[in-house]
Amino acid sequence: MKIAITGGTGLIGRPLVRALAEAGHQVVVLTRHPRPRQRGISFVEWLTPDSQPESELQDVDAFIHLAGASINDGRWTHKQKQAILQSRIDGTKEVVRIIKNMKRKPSVVISGSAIGIYGEDRSITYSEATPLPDRTNFLGNVCVLWEKEAAPVQDMGIRLVTMRTGVVLSNDGGAFPLMKLPYTLGVGGRLGSGKQWVPWIHLDDLVRLFVHILETSSIEGPVNGTAPTPVTMDEFGKTLGRLMHRPHWAPAPAPLLKLALGEKSVIVLEGAKVVPTKALNNGFRFRYETLEPALKQLLHLT
Repeated sequence: MKIAITGGTGLIGRPLVRALAEAGHQVVVLTRHPRPRQRGISFVEWLTPDSQPESELQDVDAFIHLAGASINDGRWTHKQKQAILQSRIDGTKEVVRIIKNMKRKPSVVISGSAIGIYGEDRSITYSEATPLPDRTNFLGNVCVLWEKEAAPVQDMGIRLVTMRTGVVLSNDGGAFPLMKLPYTLGVGGRLGSGKQWVPWIHLDDLVRLFVHILETSSIEGPVNGTAPTPVTMDEFGKTLGRLMHRPHWAPAPAPLLKLALGEKSVIVLEGAKVVPTKALNNGFRFRYETLEPALKQLLHLT
């Protein structure tokens, strides 16, 4: 297949591009800063004033859209929140525009989203079929608008999948290095109440899930990119501390985290219980179904 991808230099995009190229696919990375072609990977300029990427994407079989400003960079000032939202809206609008201008359209589009769309109710187990909450926080609103912008793809008769990604566990970035740091320093402990859910997924499984979706025509609509066994934040910390032979003793109260992180504290203080029903029902098998084997791999204990 020839596969176009935005966000190809991010935490998920880098290993996904590599995996697709190694599997023999031709990968086209859309970027503001094109570079020389690599083995199986080419680069096309987009989101610049004079770029017209559709002229180089006419024979693309699949489109993966992951681009968007990181939610982890700095405090959530008004300016940063606008960047988080607008980067997703603008990028998705451009993907839709590109596809509208392609004579031969891709057969599948996978567009990014996140589990934040489910809000903060800890009493519900959310599958893809669970109704979304009427009201949600900033991240939930971003996800709702993000998915709405991608909807016109489906109106063009193209299979559309919105990947609602959970907490991605990787040593290369994202949340895990920050979650591990207090235990490395010997000051790990409960964050907030500890009862909030952590719908996690190992990066290797997430990359494999993207590939599985590309190859499985029966999968469409929202897909929860999470492992089958979400855990509470307290359970996550206890497991991590035990494997690292570090104590789980220094609680960080919610008011302290809110003072330190501001509105961004919802990332660690809130979390819904999310399960990957659609992936499991469509034949996907996780390498890391439970947390301990995933953490052992990341900590080089296996």
